[in-house]
Amino acid sequence: MQIDSKAVIGENVEIGFGTIIYGNVEIGANTVIGPYSIIGERVAEAYSNKEYNSKKTYIGENSIIRSHSIIYEDVEIGENFQSGHRITIREKTIIGKNCSVGTLCDLQGDLQIGDFVRLHSNVHIGQKSRIEDFVWIYPYVVLTNDPYPPMGELKGVTIKQYAQVATASVILPGITIGENSLIGAYSLVRKDVQPERVIVGVPGKDLCSVREILNDKKERVYPWKEYLKDFRGYPWQIKKDFENN
Repeated sequence: MQIDSKAVIGENVEIGFGTIIYGNVEIGANTVIGPYSIIGERVAEAYSNKEYNSKKTYIGENSIIRSHSIIYEDVEIGENFQSGHRITIREKTIIGKNCSVGTLCDLQGDLQIGDFVRLHSNVHIGQKSRIEDFVWIYPYVVLTNDPYPPMGELKGVTIKQYAQVATASVILPGITIGENSLIGAYSLVRKDVQPERVIVGVPGKDLCSVREILNDKKERVYPWKEYLKDFRGYPWQIKKDFENN
């Protein structure tokens, strides 16, 4: 491993074989960094400008970053973060507390991600996206950001709290996904989505309210916050209530 002497490493931090920690990095206590990871990776300018000063990268305490992950400079990650393997998080990214980013996710930078956000494996988040608290994004979802490629006039996607975006969906630049909404698998979303709506298809069409969806027992399941039966550590849940059931 290679740890710069200027890096700030908290107590009980475990750093795996072959990992590189740059001097602009601060790692909170009780964190695990898996083998062959790079924390504080420099942006392109740093390689061409010898006077460039890399910006700080902070990893919150009690985090787990698994092997072969790359986290760039100018990134702030809250406590209790977990990653899969081989993730990339680019510069100018802020991630809140209690978040997870699955294997092979690609976060392209200039991002704001709230608390308790779950990204499953192979998710691509384009620059300038804004994801609020308690959002779920499932495998192979792509949030795009360039309405006139390759002009580079980027417009990120906004996803409001408690929304879910199901597997292999594509969200077009500048779209807002409303609170508690549900984007069905393999959907192409090209219009703003109102709160609590279900969008399905290519192109995506407004199917119904999430409150109309029933499970196999004919029970309501959405908005999911109101019907979640498992203890997941959310702020509104009291663990003892679930232990008694």
